[in-house]
Amino acid sequence: MPTKEAIIALMQEAAERMGLDLEDLQEMIDAVLEDCSSKSLLLKEAVVNQNAADVKAIAHDIKGSTANYGLMDVSNLAYTLEKNNENPSLEDIDAMIALLNHLSGLNLAS
Repeated sequence: MPTKEAIIALMQEAAERMGLDLEDLQEMIDAVLEDCSSKSLLLKEAVVNQNAADVKAIAHDIKGSTANYGLMDVSNLAYTLEKNNENPSLEDIDAMIALLNHLSGLNLAS
């Protein structure tokens, strides 16, 4: 799991890029994490149903949403799932869900 300090450094870069302060960015990230957590459950369902098109689309969405906010560990997992949409790994999805839960539990703006 990434450290809080490493995540904050990435957030600061994202905040500067977007012209935001960390508190505003934290609110936006909280919303993104909640959205991506919901989508990761849909992603798992798509894998179980062997729906490669949905796997690719949902993973692509998560990849972009998290990369925009500097959450590269999640984005990289989503990228792997997007590229392996014909044979995705449930372990990668479980890792993504665990990472999203970990990030949701951090108060990064404090």
